[in-house]
Order: sequence, then C-alpha cells, then structure tokens
Amino acid sequence: MTGSPQIAGWHPSALTLGRFGCVNPSARDHPVHFHDPLAFSISPASVLGGQVCALGFSRFDVLAAHVRTLPCGHAARPGDSLAVLREARGTNSSKHHLLATVAQTCGHPEVVLTVGIYAMSELNTPGIGSILESASVSSIPQAHCYLTVDNQRLDFTGLQRGSASPLRSLSAEFFLTPDKLAERRSPLQQQALAHWATQQGMSFEAAWALRQACLAVLSDGLD
Repeated sequence: MTGSPQIAGWHPSALTLGRFGCVNPSARDHPVHFHDPLAFSISPASVLGGQVCALGFSRFDVLAAHVRTLPCGHAARPGDSLAVLREARGTNSSKHHLLATVAQTCGHPEVVLTVGIYAMSELNTPGIGSILESASVSSIPQAHCYLTVDNQRLDFTGLQRGSASPLRSLSAEFFLTPDKLAERRSPLQQQALAHWATQQGMSFEAAWALRQACLAVLSDGLD
C-alpha cells in the first residue's frame, strides 16, 4: 500500500463500511434477502460449545450481541476461557478471543480473529487529545481486536467512542488463530509503535510512555 507502513506479516485490506452492505434504493420493490454470517448454531458437541450452551447461548449471533453489551474490564481469572461470560466483563482482546474460539470450535473458520493497528486520536478515542497535543502529534498507533467475517470487520467491544470509528484509520491488520493472540498481540503493538516512533524522530521509550499516558485515561477494556 503506497504511503503506508509496510510491516512484515501484516495484511492491509479494503475498508468495509457495513455489516450487511448497502441496498440500492431503486430496488425497493424487489426485496433483497441478506445472509447474516453470524447466524449459526453453537454445537454442544465440544466441551467449550457445551459450556456456552449451558450458560444459555445456543446461537452465535445472540452470543455476540450479548458480549457487545457487557461492560469493559479485565477479568479476575484471565485463564478461564469463559471468564467474559462468567464475570460479565471483558476487554476488546478477551471478548473477541472468546467469540472467535467458539465460532471455530463450532466449525466456522471463516470467523477470523483480527488484530488491527489504527491511528488512535481524539476523534476516535475522546479524552486523549490534550496528551497527544503535548507531544505535538495528532495520533498514535494502537492495536485493537475484532472479527473479520466474509471480508467484513465486526467489532463487539461495546465501547462508546468518538465521531470516527477506529476501524476507519487502520494502517495494517493481522489475522490470528485464537491460541496465538496472547503471544502475538503485544509484539505486534510494539513493532508498529517502533515503526511510528522512527518516523516521528522519537525514541521507542518516549513513544511507549505517550501511549501509556493515553491508555491511562481510558476504559479498562481498550486492551
């Protein structure tokens, strides 16, 4: 992608504007039936599927909608694969890790766990503008987890954000299997931040401190 950072292993892709696409107004007399890629059953055949069903979720779209409504926060028992549901809270990483794991366990590998790097700014993350301004920058790279399904980006974090979506300022994306998220997310964040710091003529340590200062004023659920 011309003019954008070329980071090894990252796969930029075109921005998808909506979950179901757009309807041509001239076709209003000809109903169009959209396929919801998340409307599938959760099989109780696996251990995880059985546990999720036992908690009252037999459809994946219902589970995803529920996860979106949960408050953001770090789980007290992060090693529990169902901590998001049992503790009724989660970060953007833990929420999407759960959803991707359940979907793939149920035979839906098209539901892909994705880490994207976006330009975190006052527009998409209200509250950090003055911190960025003090460093004479308008944005800083931040990693964010979401799902990619049928070339669509679906974010179930549930955070209230600003006037622009973080997904509209993506510079790169990486598609992971759920079991690789814990070991890859932090290095990918550091790699992107180091690349940006070099462009800004800033040390990595200064860039990391600036990022941490921004995160300190935000919800627990951003990571």
